[in-house]
Amino acid sequence: MRIAIATYIDNNPNLIKEFNWLYRSWLYSGSWTTSRIIAFHHPDVDIKALPQESGIVYVPQQPLTGIETEWKDYPFINSTYFLTTPEAAEILSAYEYVLKTDNDCFLTPNFPALKPRLAMFGIGLYALDPFVAARLIQIAAQWGIQPVSNNIGSTFLARYSNAMQYAQVHMEYCRKLKRDEFKDGYGAWPGWFFGVLTMYAGNLAANAVFGAGLTMGGLDVHCMSHDKMCPNDYHIHAFHTYDHFSKFNWRDGKYRGYDMTSLNKEIISDYCLWIAGCEP
Repeated sequence: MRIAIATYIDNNPNLIKEFNWLYRSWLYSGSWTTSRIIAFHHPDVDIKALPQESGIVYVPQQPLTGIETEWKDYPFINSTYFLTTPEAAEILSAYEYVLKTDNDCFLTPNFPALKPRLAMFGIGLYALDPFVAARLIQIAAQWGIQPVSNNIGSTFLARYSNAMQYAQVHMEYCRKLKRDEFKDGYGAWPGWFFGVLTMYAGNLAANAVFGAGLTMGGLDVHCMSHDKMCPNDYHIHAFHTYDHFSKFNWRDGKYRGYDMTSLNKEIISDYCLWIAGCEP
């Protein structure tokens, strides 16, 4: 097994349910033949209620929100912090590559054939406001970073040593941004906004660590795309959307009774619903 699929399951009912999407897509896509899922999780999560497979390793880990009070109201930091721990470094060292992903994601049938070379990142949707893009460039200049790419996504695939280095820099930049940029308030979406701090920090860290040595695309494919899956679509992310496929509509039970036989699994949005199922 060359690839460790690393994720963090927080003690949140939605995230616990959505981990099943990652698991089912891992099975259906055949990714179980080339990778293992290393699921770090909040100690209070009942892993007996989660899928039990020899290819899944569950690792209890205290979230940063329970360790440092300054982060207690920002649970997104937990999915950044977990990769920086000694436990993660030790467990993941057995693998050549690490795919860091959120739970609300889907591996595609193309994933088992993926042969990564450069570090791969997904594509985000958090710096579409010109002010945000400009502010990231300004901060990069202040920190001595050459900005090569923008809107870098949260999912990445890199060699183990590079993944661990990036994780440490990412966490360092989260702390710096919180201290320097949001000491007087949280801002407002879609402008400069504390709610996507981990994305800003990841964008800066990816440019600092990899620069031109990264590629974007193939990961974090948009779940609401009605296009046919391409050979280089490896991983789909459930973005914040009410367009089909919508994780918000799924959580609200709005797919109950959906005619699953009408779905075309070659279409990205339909594939997501087919994997997730119509019942939350």
